[in-house]
Amino acid sequence: MRRSLLALSLLLALGCAHAAGRITYHQAACDGCGEQRIELGRHSFCALSYVHSGGFSSACQVGGGPKGWFLKAIDPDRGETQACTAVCLDLEGDGEAGTPPPAAAPVTPAPPPPAAPVAPQRLGPYRSTFGDMTLTREGSRVTGRYTHRDGRIEGTLEGRVLTGRWTQSNGQGRVVLRFSADFSSFTGEWGYNDAPPDQSWTGQR
Repeated sequence: MRRSLLALSLLLALGCAHAAGRITYHQAACDGCGEQRIELGRHSFCALSYVHSGGFSSACQVGGGPKGWFLKAIDPDRGETQACTAVCLDLEGDGEAGTPPPAAAPVTPAPPPPAAPVAPQRLGPYRSTFGDMTLTREGSRVTGRYTHRDGRIEGTLEGRVLTGRWTQSNGQGRVVLRFSADFSSFTGEWGYNDAPPDQSWTGQR
């Protein structure tokens, strides 16, 4: 990056010294695509002018020479889009410098991944295998009641999966409930005491 900034400073100084020169900008972007290479054509000099950092192993690179420069946006890991901009200077009297590069296909960044579902603070009431049930969420902690044998539930919600324990007047045990995308229904399992949950428990609004 330091070398690119020094090169850019030299480029701008040369641009001021040669008012008749021409400056052009070129862009490349990559989002988990491996490598996006843009041919810049013939110029007196090219250097990086802007870098928007993407993933951990992402990078921008300008290379070549007066007979043909190129710009690379490198992003082997899908993260933020790696965007790169190169600035090129064509000095007057450099012969074929300034030959326009071949047209490159436009690069469209991939859409961001969908946001994780956010559960409402009040879930239900659900008509469930063990009667009407209503749950309340505070952060990731969920507590609730259901009508069968004065039932209670307490657990932790991660995404759309609730893991916790149930308690009734006749016993207690573990429970796992998996909610639909809009939290309008759930499917899950329950078991006695510390045994793995293996018996069905479903519900819907």
